[in-house]
Amino acid sequence: MTVLMILLSILMIVCGVDCMVTPIETFSSLGWIAGFAIVVAGVSAIFRYAAGKVNRSVWELVGGVAGVVFGGFIIVNGVAQFATNMVIAYAAALWLLIYGVTGIVEALSLRKLNQELPNDLRTAGWLVVMILGVVTAAMGVICIFQPMITALSVGLLIGASILVSGIKTLILSIQIIRAR
Repeated sequence: MTVLMILLSILMIVCGVDCMVTPIETFSSLGWIAGFAIVVAGVSAIFRYAAGKVNRSVWELVGGVAGVVFGGFIIVNGVAQFATNMVIAYAAALWLLIYGVTGIVEALSLRKLNQELPNDLRTAGWLVVMILGVVTAAMGVICIFQPMITALSVGLLIGASILVSGIKTLILSIQIIRAR
């Protein structure tokens, strides 16, 4: 499991760097990706309805059709894509704030765990996780109060948060290995 966490953290670091290198493309594609995901969910609901023999609800079919129509509308309508991008930008800002606060809480737990280890196994990893949590929470606050900055730099911010998450996951994984 820890090896999987390390591999996931490396993948997160690579993806975060990619988003940071191409921030405009990342932001521009968010509405299209959301529209496509809604279409896929709608088609899936339609297939579930069609495959069901017992206890199927017409509302599942209605929801599936609505998903295909709504997702398709987002895909083909530039204004809808921009609105979706802005909603995603605000959601990302809120997520950054919450994720930063949880990082701070995780750092405090990691500090406690670190203090229980013998001196030769102690690290400053908890402090790095704390700093990353504070930085992530600060990014969330900035994004909430500066929507145009958020809109212009959401790709960079999402990339940075994915990168921070990858680094944090890598540090936590190494700490778990050391604690064993």
